[in-house]
Amino acid sequence: MEFFVDSADLETVKAIDAVYPIEGFTTNPNILTQATKPLDVVFAEYRAYIRETGRLLFVQVTARDAAGMAEQGLRLREYFGEKLVVKLPATAEGYRALKALKAKGLTVCVTVIHSVMQALMAARAGADYAAPYISHIDNIGADGIRCAREMVEGFARYGYGCKLLGASFRTVDQIERLAGVGCQAVTVAPAMFPMLIAHPSTDVSLTGFDAAWRGAFGDRQVTDFLPR
Repeated sequence: MEFFVDSADLETVKAIDAVYPIEGFTTNPNILTQATKPLDVVFAEYRAYIRETGRLLFVQVTARDAAGMAEQGLRLREYFGEKLVVKLPATAEGYRALKALKAKGLTVCVTVIHSVMQALMAARAGADYAAPYISHIDNIGADGIRCAREMVEGFARYGYGCKLLGASFRTVDQIERLAGVGCQAVTVAPAMFPMLIAHPSTDVSLTGFDAAWRGAFGDRQVTDFLPR
């Protein structure tokens, strides 16, 4: 499973990157409105970071029509380079722009997906990622995890190379269950990353290890016993 940080704050992304195995980070128009610097400065910093690290960056178009979406996608790719993933909405205009951008060789994610058919249509049209909003799907009376499983199964059944990028989570359990149904990627809020590796039983075990070691060897460390 690929892990992405759902954040526009580059310092937060860097801090998570220093600890957790991430592939990059995702933004959307709402997230970008929360930036604390002018967007031209933010974008320049993004470009420097992805060029240095090889991480992926997801940026969503803001145009409403297919021609505008395609033009923005090309301009974004020209500026950010090959590590950019252009995000398009799961609308008729978005699917139209998807065909145009894939014909130009761009990497594309169809986002704001709320149904299995939206995901299958995106995958069939050549999308590299399809992003279902899991909690949003739950909120409209469907089952987000079940829908994700059907999306993954559909991609495999028909031989589509699209990856499912799960988004919009309330709990770590949702992410764990997505892993269980074969979801290939998730984008996670920064605050949830520590929760992905935390477990009280791990803490209990480490406390026991530490007590046993100190009882036998005091403050000496394991490397103190290496032959000189």
